[in-house]
Amino acid sequence: MKDILDLQKRNFIENGHPSLEQRLDRLKRCVALIETHDDQIIESLNADYKMRSKYEIITSEISQTLRTLNFSIKNTKKWMKAIKRPSEYGAGFLGAKSYMIPSPLGSVGVIAPWNFPVGMVFYPTASIFAAGNTVMAKPSEFTPNTSQLIKEAVEKYFDKSEFAIFLGGPEVGEDFSKLPFDHLLYTGSGKIAKKVLSQTAENIVPTTMELGGKSPTIISDDADLKLAAKRILFVKTLNNGQICLSPDYIFIKKGLENDFIDALKRVFAEFFPTADGEDTYTSMVNKDHYERMKLYLNDAQAKGASVIELGNFDNQGINLMGTKVILNVNDDMEVMKNEVFGPLLPLMTFEKLDEVTNYINSHDHPLGLYFFGNKKAEQDFIINNTKSGGVTINDVMFHLAQSHLPFGGVGPSGYGWCKHWNSCVNNGCFSYEWF
Repeated sequence: MKDILDLQKRNFIENGHPSLEQRLDRLKRCVALIETHDDQIIESLNADYKMRSKYEIITSEISQTLRTLNFSIKNTKKWMKAIKRPSEYGAGFLGAKSYMIPSPLGSVGVIAPWNFPVGMVFYPTASIFAAGNTVMAKPSEFTPNTSQLIKEAVEKYFDKSEFAIFLGGPEVGEDFSKLPFDHLLYTGSGKIAKKVLSQTAENIVPTTMELGGKSPTIISDDADLKLAAKRILFVKTLNNGQICLSPDYIFIKKGLENDFIDALKRVFAEFFPTADGEDTYTSMVNKDHYERMKLYLNDAQAKGASVIELGNFDNQGINLMGTKVILNVNDDMEVMKNEVFGPLLPLMTFEKLDEVTNYINSHDHPLGLYFFGNKKAEQDFIINNTKSGGVTINDVMFHLAQSHLPFGGVGPSGYGWCKHWNSCVNNGCFSYEWF
């Protein structure tokens, strides 16, 4: 790995900053790579997960990746332009002009997670290439078939001096994060993030962390419960809840919980009309994560919680578990101590909104926060009295799809923006030369 990093850095110094044409060429090769491997992506993800919805793969791994790459292709020329700034201390009167010139850093490392193994390699790669850098990526060992496919596909379209993939488990990941990159992007758990940061600190490598946490959803008394159920379940069932921005728990105005549960049942039946969820549902990524969900369920029930099944098609043989609402939860339960990252949905009630904000603020800042309700005063109260990476009103996770907005966490949910134009500026894919 060190040899490849040295090669990338040497080529970067010898060849200078990539031109607009070179950057666009790299981005277009990524597009071609995805388009020519779409069927193989579907096959490899199903091999890794035992069952992963074809429609989810097309939407989240293929179409969204292409959208991200094409967005960068469209905007790279604009992002490369110098930004004029005022000259002060009388320098302007003497004819001085001040500019910030976007300047690539060099070689950027990417440690990608298993939940969207294709997208989470190529989403950041779009910004990295647009900014004129090269890429070294380490995909997850939890999805070995997909990681192998990514490696083979990248080697067809790119020289290692531009884009290199490295496979392996924790030992490889540890060695990878010790490399003296010009920048490193890590997406994953907070536990591993601490180890990564301790290693990048050795070389003072600027590091972007996209982590997660327990993203809350709040439903006020004037919310459209059917709409809320649809939008919450769309994301909660996407990849079977294995998303860093998936709704982790719900607060609903007291007295509405039974109506909301009925709405969840109806919506789930509309989404998944077949008894076994075949072709439309996704398994847990492996046995360990399936067993983790069982542990959370058993622990919650032993401590007084009750469980409502929305989809009764659990299949331990393929690590498949349907979405379940958990009532009467408390903070002594494992499901409330840890990020769920799966199909369990704890439901709590509130009478006043400050009960909700007090609860959220007494825990780690989440990556996302969602509020359903139409009163502007309540929307503003939630936004102004909580802290999170991002907020979506009357929807779930939709802020992530806004390409002109930055994306990232705060505190334990991560730091350093991770997206598109803001990514190129704020996560270090661009530095600035001052003139």
